[in-house]
Order: sequence, then C-alpha cells, then structure tokens
Amino acid sequence: MAAEVVAGAFLTVSLEVLSGRIRSIMEFVRRNKVDAGLLNKLEIMLLSVKGVLNDAEKKQVSDSNVRQWLQKLNDAIHDAEDLVDEINTEALRCEIEGGQSQSSRTGTWLFQQVRNFISSRLNVKDVEQRINDILNTLKYIVDQKQHLGLSEGVEPITSSCATTLVKESDIYGRDDDKQAILDFLLSDDGHRLSVLPIVGMAGIGKTILAQLVYNEIGNKVMQKPFDIIAWITVSVESNVSTLTEAIYKEVTKSSESTIKETFKLQQKLGDFLKGKKFLLVLDDVWNVDYKRWCELRSPFESTAHGSKIIVTTRSADVASDLGTVPSRDLQILSEEDGWQLVKKRAFNDVEQDVSPDLEVIGRQIVRKCKGLPLAIKSLSCLLHSKQEIKYWENVLNNDIWDLPKCEDILPALWLSYYYLPSHLKRCFAYCSIFPKDYKIEKKVLILLWMAQDLLQPHKTKIPEEVGEEYINDLVSRSFFQYWSMNKNVIIMHDLMNDLALFVSGCCFRLEDKYSDVSIRNARHVSSFKFRTDDEKKIKDLCEHKLLRTLLKLKMYNVEHLQSMQFLRVLSVNLITPIQMKLLNSICNLKLLRYLDLSYSGLEEIPDKIGTLYNLQTLLLRSCHRLTSLPDSIGNLKHLRELTQLSINNATDVINLRCLDISATGVREMPRQMSKLENLQMLPKFVVGKDSGSNIKELGKLNDLHGYLSIEGLENVVSVEDAREANLIDKVHITGLTLAWSGEIGGSVEAREVLDGLRPHLDPEELHIHNYGGTTFSHWVGSPSFSCMTRVRLIDCKNCFMLPPLGQLPSLEFLEITGLDKVVRIGDEFYSDGSVITKPFKSLKFLYFSKMEEWKEWASVEAEDGGVFTNLKELHLEDCPKLKEASCLPDYLPSLETLDIAGHHLVASLSNCRYPSLSLLTIERCRKMKTFPGGTLPSTIQKIIIRECPELVSLSEEGWPSNLKSLQIRDCRHMMQWNLGMLTSLTSLYIGSIFEEEMDAFPKEEGQLPTTLTSLSLDGLQKLKSLNGSALAHLTSLQYLFIGKCGQIQCLPQQGLPTTLTSLHLFSLPKVKSLNRDTFRHLTSLQKLTVVYCEQLQCLPQERLPESLLELEICQCPLLKPRCERGIGEDWPYICHITRIVLDWNYI
Repeated sequence: MAAEVVAGAFLTVSLEVLSGRIRSIMEFVRRNKVDAGLLNKLEIMLLSVKGVLNDAEKKQVSDSNVRQWLQKLNDAIHDAEDLVDEINTEALRCEIEGGQSQSSRTGTWLFQQVRNFISSRLNVKDVEQRINDILNTLKYIVDQKQHLGLSEGVEPITSSCATTLVKESDIYGRDDDKQAILDFLLSDDGHRLSVLPIVGMAGIGKTILAQLVYNEIGNKVMQKPFDIIAWITVSVESNVSTLTEAIYKEVTKSSESTIKETFKLQQKLGDFLKGKKFLLVLDDVWNVDYKRWCELRSPFESTAHGSKIIVTTRSADVASDLGTVPSRDLQILSEEDGWQLVKKRAFNDVEQDVSPDLEVIGRQIVRKCKGLPLAIKSLSCLLHSKQEIKYWENVLNNDIWDLPKCEDILPALWLSYYYLPSHLKRCFAYCSIFPKDYKIEKKVLILLWMAQDLLQPHKTKIPEEVGEEYINDLVSRSFFQYWSMNKNVIIMHDLMNDLALFVSGCCFRLEDKYSDVSIRNARHVSSFKFRTDDEKKIKDLCEHKLLRTLLKLKMYNVEHLQSMQFLRVLSVNLITPIQMKLLNSICNLKLLRYLDLSYSGLEEIPDKIGTLYNLQTLLLRSCHRLTSLPDSIGNLKHLRELTQLSINNATDVINLRCLDISATGVREMPRQMSKLENLQMLPKFVVGKDSGSNIKELGKLNDLHGYLSIEGLENVVSVEDAREANLIDKVHITGLTLAWSGEIGGSVEAREVLDGLRPHLDPEELHIHNYGGTTFSHWVGSPSFSCMTRVRLIDCKNCFMLPPLGQLPSLEFLEITGLDKVVRIGDEFYSDGSVITKPFKSLKFLYFSKMEEWKEWASVEAEDGGVFTNLKELHLEDCPKLKEASCLPDYLPSLETLDIAGHHLVASLSNCRYPSLSLLTIERCRKMKTFPGGTLPSTIQKIIIRECPELVSLSEEGWPSNLKSLQIRDCRHMMQWNLGMLTSLTSLYIGSIFEEEMDAFPKEEGQLPTTLTSLSLDGLQKLKSLNGSALAHLTSLQYLFIGKCGQIQCLPQQGLPTTLTSLHLFSLPKVKSLNRDTFRHLTSLQKLTVVYCEQLQCLPQERLPESLLELEICQCPLLKPRCERGIGEDWPYICHITRIVLDWNYI
C-alpha cells in the first residue's frame, strides 16, 4: 500500500511516551494485584524495538517487508497505549472519587478503595491476558527484526528550520505574471464582469500569486478599486448551491444563511451586489463546467461595471469555459529563479555569497524539483538546517528521488517529510484527517494534537505554546500555509494534503473511496463532507471498535458510539433534540479528551459528564437550546498532587482546558468553576444570580488564553466580587467583552463594577455593551493599554461623555453606537488632560451610529500633524442632531471612504480638506432634496446615493472634477438631472426608481456625458422607452444593462451606440421582439444576454452582428425553441456565434 511508504517514521516518540506512561501506573497495578512483571516485560520489549527504528526508517523506503514490519509494530503500540490509558483512567477516577469522600471517611478508606479498584472495574485476568497478547505480538515483531537485517545505533535523520525564514509573499520569476494580473484588475475593458483564469500544474504557485495580488489590491492600493473583495476556495465536491452559499457568506460576512433554495439565495446575493464593483477569487477550480458557470454567475450580472473574477485552475478546459480574457498560464521556474528561491530560504539572503561547491549541488537539487516552487521551498528548509557539502550531497543522492511515482506524490515532498523531526511527523500525518482546501483553526488543531498525545511535554511551556511552535515550524517548512484572510487559520496545499494521507497509514476520510480493509485499519476517521444517507459506511464505522478519532460526523442516533471505547476525540453534530440516555452513552467513553457537540439540538448536559476525567476540551458552541451546565463539570479539574496513588508525573494527568459555550442559551455557569484551575480557553462566562456562578469564580482561572466575554454583569452582587475576578492578573487574555443585560445598572453601581474589572495591559480588543454608568472608568482609554487595536462601546445609554480613547497608541478600529446621552464630543475624547502629541495616531476605521442627542463634534489642536492622521474610513449613521456647520473634522489627510447615513451632512464637506477621499456614500438622508449642495473634494472618484426619497434634483456645480462612477438607487423620484458636465464620468448606475413616470430616458441629448463607457438602468418600473437619438451620442459607451423596466416594450429604432461591446436585457416582461434596426449598426458587439424576457418571441429577422462572440438566452420560453441548434427558426441568424447558451446549457 502506497500510504505505508514512510509510515511508522514517528514510532520512536510514541514508544518514549508509552514507556513513561507504563512507569507512571506501575505502583497502582501492583497494589491491585496485577502482575507488574508483565508491564516490565512490555516496557523492555518496546525498548528493544526502539533501537532499530532509525535503521528501519531508512530501509523501509525501498524494502516492502520493512514497511509491513513497521505497520504491525504501529498496531501493537496502539493496543498497548489503549490498555495503559484505560488503567490510568481508572486510577484517576479512584483519586477523584476518593477525594470527594475523604471529608466524611477515614484516610484508610481511600487506600482500600484503591486496592480493590482493578478487581471491581477491570478484571485482573482480563488485563493480564491483554498484556500477554501484546507481548506475544511484540515478541514476533522483535524476532523479525533480525531476519530483516535491522541494526541498532543508526543516527536519526532530522533537520531544523528557522520559523521566520520567509514570508509567504516571497515569490520569484513571477514579476511579469503579477503585473499582468494587476493590470487586468485595474483596467477598464468596457465589460461589467471579466474573468481571468490563472492556469498551471499543482505546486506551480497559482494560489500564492493570486494571494499576492489580492492582498495588494485589498491593502496596498491607496484608492481601492473594488467595493467588495472575496476569496473562495473551490473544493472538488463543490456545486452551484454550495458555492453560492459560500460566496454569500463571504461577501455579507454572515456566519450562516437561513435560505436553502439556491435560486432565492442567488437573488439575495444579486441584490446585495447590485451596483457594487466586485472582485472575486475562485481558487483551485476543478469541476465547474460552462453550464455550472452560467448558473453560478447569474448574481454577478447585477454588479457594477468593471467587476472582475480571478480563477485559479489546473484545467485548461475550465479556463476555456470560464474565462472572458486569455488565460495566464504559469510556467515552471527557471533554474536561476529556483536557485534564487533556494538562496532566500536556505541562507535568508538572496545577495549572500555561496560557496561554489554548495551552489553546484543546490542547482542540481533545483533541477530535480522540476521548477515547482512548492517543492523548492520545502527542500530549501532542509538545506538551511546544515550548510555542509556532505549533508547537501545526501539530500541530492537520497534513494527517494528514484522511487517510482505513486499517487502523484512528488519525490521532493517525500524527502522533506523524511527529514522532519519525529514529533513533527506525527503531527503532520494526523492532519490527513482534514479534507483538501479545509481551513484549520490553529487553536482547534492544537487541542486535537493534545488529545492524541502528539505534543512533547516541556518543562517551562504549556502544551498550547508547544503546539504553536509546531505549527510555526511546519509553516516555515511549507507543510502548512497561513491563510491570507486570517493568520489564526492554516491551510495545506493539495500536494501536502496528498502527502499527509500518503504517510499517515491510520487516518481515513469517509468521503474518500474506501474498502472494508481500509476502514478496519483506520484509527482516526473524519466525515467533513460525508452524508448520513450512506448506511453501509455508518454500519462499517460503528463496528470499528478501535477508533481514536471521530471528527465532524452528523448523526441522528449516538447509541452506536458506545462500542468505541478507545475514542479520544469525538466531534459530532446531533441533528435532532437528543434524549438524555443517548448523551449518557457518550459519557461512557472514559478515554475522551476532546468532545465537540457544537451546533447540536441538545437541551441539557447530563451530570454524568463529570466522570469524563480525561476531558480536556468541551465545545458546545451554538447549541441554542442549551440553557444550563451541570455542576459536575467542576470535577474535570487539574489534579496536581496524586501522592496517595504514587503517580510519579502528576502534571500528566489530563484536565479540562477548553470550555466553549459561545452562542448558547446558557444563563449562568455551573458551580465549582474555580476548581478548573488549568482551564486555558473560556470564550464566554455568564454571571448568574445563583452564588455558584458568582463572578469571583473567575479569580483562580489565571491561565485563561485568548478571548473572554463576561455576560450578565447586572448580576454582580458586590464590587468586591468584581475585583476578586482578578482580570488584572490574566495576562494571556487577548480580547475582553464586558456585557450587561436587562435593566441597565444592576444590583450595584455599574461604574464601580467596571472599575473592578480592569484587565491587564496587553489585551488587543475591548468591547463594552449596555453599560449603565454615566461615565467610564479611568482605565478605559488609558495610554498604558499599548496593545489595544479595537474598541467597541455599544448601547451605553446613560453615558454623557466619551472616554479619552485618543490616548490609545495602537488603536485601529473604533465603533461607538447607541450612546444616547452624548451631546458634544470634545477634548475629553482625545486625552484626559495629559499631553498627547498625536491623538488617534493609528486609527484607521471610525464608526458612529445611533447617537440620538449628538449635536457637536469639536476639533482639537494637536502637535505633530494633527488628529486622525491615518484614518481611512469614517462612517456616520443615524446621528440626526449633528449640526451642519463644523460637524466634521476639517483635515483628514488619509481618509479614503466616507459614509453618511440618516442625516444630510454633505454641505459640510465644502469646508473640509480630505486629499485622499475617493469614495463617498450617502444613504437614508430622507430630507435631502438636492445634491451635492456644496463643493465636494476633487479627489472623489465614486459616489453612491441610495434611499434618499426626497431627492429631486442634482446640481450642476460642486461635483468632483475626477468623478468616474456614480450610482443612484432606491430613490423615489427620477430627477430632471443634467450630468453632461461630468466630463470624467465613465460609469453610471440608476436603479430602483419606482414612483416617477418617465416617458423616455435620457430626456434629451447632452443629459449624459459622452465619456460614459458603462450605463445600467435597473428597476425603473415606470420608464416607458429609451431615447435612441440621445443614447447614440454616447460615443464611448461599451456596456449597456437594461433590467426590470416593466413598461419598456421595445428597444429604440434609432439604434444604440455603435461602440457597444456588451448588451444585457434582463426581466423586460413587455418586450415582444427585437428591432432589426437596433442591431444593424452594432458592429463592435461581442456579447448579448437576454434573460427573463417571457414575451420575447423572436430575434431580429436578420443575421446578428458578425462581431458577436457570445449569446446567452435564459428563461425566455417563446424564444428558446427558435434558437435550437440546427432546427430553430432563428438558427440561421445566430449560427456564426462561437458560444451560445440556452437556459444555462451550452449548445
């Protein structure tokens, strides 16, 4: 089996861990009359095998017998680990239950219980028989090592690698490709939507190149060219429904969609994207053919002119079906570029002089990598670890290069894995449980590694820190990559995913093809994309009693789980409301260390969960029906002293480290929370009215890491309790939410509670919700919080004064919403009276919303360049009393985006200097009758006006001289406007004007600027006709969209601009025919789309323009049969067109 080629390479670490565990239970089994000599023999037998593993690691590459030997040894070690863990769990149970009873019984009682423990819970003869069975198996395996010629004393093969070796954005040989893609994204090609495929073989660097460009567009371009950017990774199994849902979630930033019907979700997506310039990256597209593409892209037809899509794919056919412009085909790296990449990663410096001998060998290794950047980067880390000629020659001449190609695993990647340290091999191989393209949360992966004992203990570091180091090391070696959207998420390249599956030997994904043998050999199983209707897989799975991992299974019935007694990891989505007896069956899985019941229908947790003494992680995220937790959770504590049982390494005893009840209905915490002193992650703590969930229970939990949300603060009964929560000593907390609910204030003064909840100085985020005090504590806004980057103050309705947030030196994001009592924002907002040379010096995003009484925003004098010098986005929403005069800061040098909603402040812009402002959005200004009403900054390139029902006129003066795009939508009236003076305008969108009757648009010539290249008329329900003679003067127009104009009956007989390249007709229910005169002179037309024109009976009765390359006709029932290939009546008029689509099917 190919997956066994390098399997077993990490057994040395497994043996060391197992040997330590055997020693830790030795005294316990002696006291319970189990033959301790058997365990001694077991340890000795294991150690006798350990000596030859390094030699086996080398020889198994070319010797199948050695590979089989390692696999049998791996199985035997698993069996031994299971038995030892069972005994250890019984010892732990006895200690905890004994400790609970000692207060009322004598000390000898516990000893007696221990002595009788095995006989009462584990049959002594059964235990001894299992040890003998393992010994017999090991004896056979040990005897075989001599026949296989395995020798002791062979040095292990490992390499070290600097974790900060290279940034993912470092690429070589792609400068021309990168510039071409940037040019495409920033160009105006006259189309509403253009698609560029990036094509190349696996590992060539398609995704990295797309990420580089995507990040530059999103972060480094001063005037952002797109309103929305989104990145979607397309798995092999993706279909139109799953992709539409993924795109919708990404662009709307919603965690889930309640809409199940694809066409309805597409409508909603189309409405959201309407009139917005959109950039979408579809990464790693495999199976999206032209039919699926036509279905998928329908929501994008409503986007603004100039929207772009990048597609990365290995398939030239996919590129042909999806692309509208020529593909960018990535070539393999030249030897010179490959060598530059080696120098960058192996020597940390491209300019460094390298010895001629090393360069010769290095270039030979580059040639063996065949120009694939992924292979070169992975091997460069090996070369970095030892810059010695002999070592480099060993890499060059390794036998792995000559192995036959199997399952598309690159020899260079095999070799990189071969040289990994053993502890990293185990962790990497375990990741084969994740499907391709899966985004893995770092903290979840570390918890899974911990649950499987894959992290080596460290004297000064907690396991989470060790796991973080492992991830950084694997990233530096290119086995993992940080996801460009979120550095707390990692991904694996497809080739690395293949490699992990190739070397794991015992990991299995239910969605993959499988045999009965493969599932019986598996120890770790996942079902990320598996559907429960495959009864055979469910049956096979439940019969497999040796599983250690069962990840992401959707189940209606958990009774089958009772047989899986060796599970360490269980992640199951219980779809229906669960009966308590079924949950109790889960609580019988005594070896469980990781239990994830998130998104399940459970309503309560059984008290029996407190008997899962090994449990480290309990995830109950989004169990909305769950309202309480059992007090027995307090039993899952760290037991640091186990002297009565003589367990030598007490710190190895497992404890609850992560409890996640986010988005549940839990109203208060269980009793005894303070006993969970080793708890590392507690995203949510709810203060209850019961004394058992008092906030002071947090006091001893000083090892908490990450984000902490404290809710129910109105239930704090004394200020002293708040102080005893001891937030100031929780130095690993990175984000903090303090939330009150119900009646503002609570049983004690909210201000005093807030005073007592001062955190340590290093959190990055602070959110305060529904705070009832009139002023904030002095610590809020203190400059000593130098790491704080995000602050949100929400619905603090009694506060009349803002805290001095301008003092926070690292603050980048600030949201202030619902502070109803604030009337004036003045000096107090910038500092507390101390000298601050540059208030808000790092702030990039500022959001004010629902400030009902806010009337004045006073400026402040500041040294060193002023205030808000780096502010890029300013949003003012629903602040109805904010005055016109001097209501905005007069100078914002970096401001790019200004959004004003719910009140008319545009006139104030005449007095402002915003030299970088490029996007202005005006929405829901219900009293605004004219626009602009003053002189706007000349730098503005795009203006969006929406939901302004009283807007009736557009001024001829005051417009930005560089305005390129104008959108007006969801307004009641169609103004008699004149936009002819906007001589830089290239894109105009007018949408959703329902009430105003219009005989024709444009009303007259000269009403629109001749510079327009894109014009969209969408949802003008009472527009009766188009003025052809006026449109004909738009001599630059290339794109025309006419949609949802219910009164239009025909296109203008005078014709349309001859420069048109794209014409889109959408939902025109009264159009019955297309006038031949309309199309006769469209000699540049390349694309014609006709969708949802139910009454359209025929095409023009003459041949459509010869320039036409693409014709799409969808949901036009009368027209469709006339266009059928070869037999339709209109076929002679369209047969010359290269690409024809009828109802999303290519013909």
